[in-house]
Amino acid sequence: MNEVTLSVPGYDSQRGVIAPAEGGSIVVEVRDGTVEIFGDSAGLRDLARWCLALSDATASPGAHVHLDPGVMPLSLESSPLMLARERG
Repeated sequence: MNEVTLSVPGYDSQRGVIAPAEGGSIVVEVRDGTVEIFGDSAGLRDLARWCLALSDATASPGAHVHLDPGVMPLSLESSPLMLARERG
C-alpha cells in the first residue's frame, strides 16, 4: 500500500496559518446548495495542507484562511473558499 505523507509548519500566532503549496489547482463550485471541490493531485494535497495547518493543537479557535479565485491553489473559475478552525 502506498502512503502519502504531508507536513506543514506548526501554527505561529504571529504569522497565522502557513501551508507551503505544490502549485496544484482546485475549483470550488456551489450547485443546488452543494459545495463541490475538484482538484488535481497537487491541488488536493495543497488543500489538505491548509486543513493540517488549521488542525495544529496550538492554532487558536477561529483561526482561518481565505482562499480566493486565481490565488493558489484556487483556479480563476473557482468560488472563494474559507477554511476555519472551530471558534471554541
